[in-house]
Amino acid sequence: MAAGVATLSACSPNADNNNDNDASSNTQSTQPSDSKPQSADFRPSEHLRVPTPTSDLHSFANSNQVRAPHLHLNLDVDFDAQQLRGYAQYELEYIDASANYMVLDTYDLDIQQVEIFANDSWQEGSFRLGDKDPVLGQALTISIVFEGHVENNVEGSVEDDSEQVSRAEQVRIHYASSPTATGLDWVSPEGTAGGEHPYLYSQSQPHYARTWVPIQDTAASRLTFSARLTTPPELIGLMGANNPPNPERTGVYEMQTNQPIPPYLMAIAVGDLDFYALNERMAIYAEPSVLQSAVEEFSYTTDMMEVTEAMFGPYAWDRYDQLILPPSFPFGGMENPQLAFITPTVIAGDQSLVSLIAHELAHSWSGNLVTNATWRDLWLNEGFTSYVENRIMEAVYGEDRALMQRMLSDQSLESSIGALSERQQVLHLELEQRDPETIFTRVPYDKAAAFLFFLEDRVGRDTFDAFVRQYFADYAFKSLDTKEFEAYLYANLVDDHSDVVSREEVKEWLYEPGMPSTWVRVEVDAFARVDDARTAWLEGEQVDFAAWSIHERLYFLRHLPQGLSSDELARLDSELGLSETRNNSVLTSWLGIAIREQYEPALHRVDDIVFGMGRLAYLVPVYAALYEMDADSTREMYLRARPQYHQLTRDAIEEMLDIE
Repeated sequence: MAAGVATLSACSPNADNNNDNDASSNTQSTQPSDSKPQSADFRPSEHLRVPTPTSDLHSFANSNQVRAPHLHLNLDVDFDAQQLRGYAQYELEYIDASANYMVLDTYDLDIQQVEIFANDSWQEGSFRLGDKDPVLGQALTISIVFEGHVENNVEGSVEDDSEQVSRAEQVRIHYASSPTATGLDWVSPEGTAGGEHPYLYSQSQPHYARTWVPIQDTAASRLTFSARLTTPPELIGLMGANNPPNPERTGVYEMQTNQPIPPYLMAIAVGDLDFYALNERMAIYAEPSVLQSAVEEFSYTTDMMEVTEAMFGPYAWDRYDQLILPPSFPFGGMENPQLAFITPTVIAGDQSLVSLIAHELAHSWSGNLVTNATWRDLWLNEGFTSYVENRIMEAVYGEDRALMQRMLSDQSLESSIGALSERQQVLHLELEQRDPETIFTRVPYDKAAAFLFFLEDRVGRDTFDAFVRQYFADYAFKSLDTKEFEAYLYANLVDDHSDVVSREEVKEWLYEPGMPSTWVRVEVDAFARVDDARTAWLEGEQVDFAAWSIHERLYFLRHLPQGLSSDELARLDSELGLSETRNNSVLTSWLGIAIREQYEPALHRVDDIVFGMGRLAYLVPVYAALYEMDADSTREMYLRARPQYHQLTRDAIEEMLDIE
């Protein structure tokens, strides 16, 4: 997922959201409770026994006993009620032949009926919803056995009836989502670019798929799925799947996946969308008024795909389409397979923010193809993705730009890591059952990427590229944890190069807080020149900013001293065109200065951020600057803007502004 700012979430080294609240450690249980609702005939029998949960402490699912390798969704999209209604139908695979329950994860789902298929027929099934946990939701426990009698015919004679127990081959759950589901954002027409039609999109990572699908919501499991969506006829329905290219507006859409995905990559989107093909396997979907600018900004995705395949192996999915979301999307992007979600806030007109596009594409190998087994292993997703992102940027845009990006990431990491607890500074962190949202800091992104660059530096790029390529091939469509990766790393790289890298050095990176003694900060000559230019500018000399990259401009702004005079601020604004920039990263940095110094000519752009988008990477620093100046008026402004924000955005901003 593109990341953001305060700490971070979703996927680039700019943490979009992260709250460091420790949820109380709840004891997970899949024991059926007495809570409602439940089917009337849910009753124990001598054949039933309580399932054992998996090692994933953020899922109730007993996928170590019963797997659901394929899902079929049949859903009606109701914008008036802000609900998905229909059914989820699973094919079952028994890991434990004596299993008698299937346990799925849910959160605020209205479970209306369960059916089970066995002996060539569908029958009413019995189920129970467990007690609600504020982080995990509710366990949906379904009985998957039939009990009955059959006649035994032996050479024409009829023996006494004998009891037979059959287990379900499929399960079908009829349900409806809640209008307040965290994993769904129902955007009003006013919140879209066109202003005429509503828009729906999902955000399932890390554990919100269960808010719109009853599912075994653990990254340790994978499933394929097919779907049938019924939508308003004027809108297009898509999912993170192999969607038919350029679908007609029929109000009924069918799609499927041919490759298994972890549940946090389940994705749905419905809106007024147009289509533009970049090539035979890549396209962009966006609202009609946004499509052309998105195509111009992201056309380099085809080049990015070519260089990534050359470095790390063939693209393993059917298509790579990108969907431009409404500005309320709280993150930069989300790497849903075959339909990457992208914020419109990176459309700057000059491709200056396309590292986010590289990041989401990189996830097609790291995260989507090879997946962290639990959320405490997030660095395996995001660290490899941040590393591959930088390699893509170097291959397409040059070494200087990639190195500047690395140096800025290192600086941000170093400045933020001290504010984290020691537990949060470790790559393989102790998460237990705290809210997995709390792990999206710069550590699993930037510290993990620095670890991989450390390995590359020690063994050489050619050797490390071969290792990464083989790693992606060996673990394709699988999940693994840190311990398994560590063993693989020793066997396939470190032990063969023990003269240049040791196991002890690796362990320090993986299991110790802070930055290891072997960390080498990236230093870029271009930034030294920016330092000299800043000194000269502060002394009143002219500086030619025209050829500066986005990284140089950001570095310049972030290192200006406080207390600039009104004349200096006006000069800075005029020479860099700051108050009218289309680059939201530059604008956010500039507004932090303008708010602090009360530079009036720039303050009209505050509304563009606060009321014009929901991306946490940009909202957090602006709200923080406003809050420092006037807490009460900032809270009042937030409450006016609040209705347009995603629930995750609301949670993060309300914590920051101390709103209960």
